[in-house]
Amino acid sequence: MKLPDETPTGVFEVLSRFAEELLASANGLVEVKADRIRDSVRRTVVKIVLATGAALCVALWLGAASLATLRGLCGGFSALLGGRAWLGDLCGGLLALALSAGVVALHLKLSTRRQLIRLEAKYEHIRNKARTGEERGATARSRGGAGDPAHQRDAAERG
Repeated sequence: MKLPDETPTGVFEVLSRFAEELLASANGLVEVKADRIRDSVRRTVVKIVLATGAALCVALWLGAASLATLRGLCGGFSALLGGRAWLGDLCGGLLALALSAGVVALHLKLSTRRQLIRLEAKYEHIRNKARTGEERGATARSRGGAGDPAHQRDAAERG
């Protein structure tokens, strides 16, 4: 005898309600996750914009300071060279270019030196790794492995 709650339509109704609730909660979770991602992206964009603005302000400030310093140098060279402004500007510009070239050359030399140090350490690590591998292989052969001459001689004598 069947109970009224166990009719096929009752089970299907329960299952369909369960599936609907499951889909509704899954949709809710997806919406929450999407909102979190949108907020995270928005915060990241705001941080990038603020950092870019700050970097731009610092670059402009440093550029203005460098320009003022270069103008002062050019004025000083002009005074030293008898009031000839064009000669002072030329000397100041050449000095600025020489300083820039020196900084670039120093940076390249230091980065090359760091790269060589890294490569030496890498190659030393590889050599050490190869040596330990050879030592392990030699230990295995000395215990009577297949590459051991004594083992091969004994096998030949036995026939």
